[in-house]
Amino acid sequence: MADYIIQLEGCFFGNSIRINEIELFDRGNNKLTYSVANAYDSVAKNVPYYWNHATVFNKNGLNDGNKTYSSSTSTVLLYNISNPSATPLDSDFVRILVSCNSKPFKATLNFVGLDPLLGGVAKFVSVFEGGVLSSKDSGTNIIARKSLTNSFTEQSFDNSFHFTLIKHNSLYKYFLTNWTELGTIATEQDYLTYGMKDISIIPESSWSQLQGEVELNYYTDDPTKTEASFSIETEPFTLAEEWEDKEIKIIEYTDDPNQTESTITIETEPFTIYDELGDSVDVLYYTDDPSKTSAELNITANYSPLDELEGDFDVVTWSDNNNPKVASTSSTPSPQSIIQTDDYYMYGDILSIVDKLNSTNGTLRYAVSFNEGNTWEVCKFGKWRTIDISSLATFKKSGMSHYDIALINSTSLKNKGNQIRFAYYIEDNIHNSDTGIAIDNMKLNINSATETIKIDNVAFYVLNTNATIQLSLTGSKLTGTLDDSDQGKVQYRILLNDNPYYPSDGSFTRLAPSPQDIDINISDRDVIFNQPNVLKVEFQDYWGETDYWETTFVGTYSGLMFMDESGEYLSDTFGGILKQLDFGVIIAGQTTLTQKVRIKNQLGYAIDNVYLAMDKKYERDGVVVELSRQANPFLPIDYLTYGLTQPDETIVFYVRIATDMRAQPNPNGLFELVVNADRV
Repeated sequence: MADYIIQLEGCFFGNSIRINEIELFDRGNNKLTYSVANAYDSVAKNVPYYWNHATVFNKNGLNDGNKTYSSSTSTVLLYNISNPSATPLDSDFVRILVSCNSKPFKATLNFVGLDPLLGGVAKFVSVFEGGVLSSKDSGTNIIARKSLTNSFTEQSFDNSFHFTLIKHNSLYKYFLTNWTELGTIATEQDYLTYGMKDISIIPESSWSQLQGEVELNYYTDDPTKTEASFSIETEPFTLAEEWEDKEIKIIEYTDDPNQTESTITIETEPFTIYDELGDSVDVLYYTDDPSKTSAELNITANYSPLDELEGDFDVVTWSDNNNPKVASTSSTPSPQSIIQTDDYYMYGDILSIVDKLNSTNGTLRYAVSFNEGNTWEVCKFGKWRTIDISSLATFKKSGMSHYDIALINSTSLKNKGNQIRFAYYIEDNIHNSDTGIAIDNMKLNINSATETIKIDNVAFYVLNTNATIQLSLTGSKLTGTLDDSDQGKVQYRILLNDNPYYPSDGSFTRLAPSPQDIDINISDRDVIFNQPNVLKVEFQDYWGETDYWETTFVGTYSGLMFMDESGEYLSDTFGGILKQLDFGVIIAGQTTLTQKVRIKNQLGYAIDNVYLAMDKKYERDGVVVELSRQANPFLPIDYLTYGLTQPDETIVFYVRIATDMRAQPNPNGLFELVVNADRV
């Protein structure tokens, strides 16, 4: 057996940490059997207040297998008997000593929840091996300190190690405030010492410093973990952009034994066999005809013997008479670029750039300039980049095609100014005898109005209707609707006794579309009891027009409140006793006088299935607490039930105590009534 300490700190809400069950598991996720040895509570400065209680809220609830709340299956920690309504501080802690056969790998804690009457959820949890109960954070830490969330009543954590290092340019790195290099090899100790548990804290600006290939190296000591996943957010991209200028292999798999071939259809820009094969090819001919002794290949091409002459040459003619000789020829121009010398002025979005060509044969590429030709840019896949058009090879390879031009939209031209200039790369197809490329004109179709309507003075009048609010305060619940007939956005804030209540910093809520529902609980801890309280809701629309709603109410308790016949409260919102029903001295064998008790619904909403009974833990031999719906005749019963009960509605019942001769003397005999109901 080995001893471990579970340390719980702070509380989100309520007057205590109220926990139903603690479950411990080994690495194989097998539940461990453990015993609770002892505990130390910093509020009680000893064992917790209810730790050794005979029937309620004691230590037995921690590992009895029951995750459902009741007073006999839950354990109350950090409860202050001298101040029952106080919420434990973040500095308050409780340490529970448990003994089990093996080291816990995982722990699951089942809390009651956030009900102000039932206690709250701890804010932090740690597990230690050994240590001193009365000394906070003492012992060998086997599970890292974890901050819990107030959104869940069941929470789990484990003590496995999960660390990540980044490998970039063959070097292992980790990040604190900047990148730090470890070297070309990372040991297990490097992961334990420098590994990052959460790489989401690395800012985007730091990730952008890692140019090229980046590896995420993950380390864990959990033998059951077989894979790791990372979520990475990138800028939108297309496969065409990633595969540009790269060789692509498509591999197909099929279990069809009859399939012998596959067909893949790819849409590309128009090209000829000469574009793919170049100017020099070998043609291989095969036939199984034994009589065939030779092969012929006829090629029709736009060819001239002058094509064989490289470089410049002169055509020289001679004649023996005085008549001049004329030599004429036609040819295909060499690849060239044409640069526009003037700018177009853009007054709107470019819808299309239509090039009117004499022929579609050949290659035509585009580049544009937004700074009078100082730099030239191309836009592919929605991204602009600069190219050098003085290099014809670069211009041909990187220039925009007609397809790329068609994809340019207003988003692509954002922040590019209103002037644009074009450059063109032209290369005719030497293998085609038709007329080559000849640009007649370029036309820009722009949807804009220029020099048509002139406006000298313009005035806009905004007709604004103020937002309206409909609110009601019932019990401690503020409900209603904030609306704006303009269908605009609205916001609000709540002040209680001139102090910010919601949001707590005094600011307005975020602007949100109207209508906007308001459903806020006013905490009894912030209300001044038995005195007038002022609740004010300030609200405004998108234009800042502000108005307010205000009400005054006398501070009182919320919940299902017990009151005596005179209307005085018997208990407060947090379960504290304000006044007791005093039956005086009861002689064994007698029945007391009947007392009238009321239950008032101060929850702020309707309830149903109301169930009233005496708490069984106060039962005594020979003493019976009897309940009745009426005083005369008194019809004794163990419990009472009621149906639908509206807010502020009161339920009246009667109670008395009957004894027999077996009743034992008890100078301070107490009993408690408990009531439960369902919200409608």
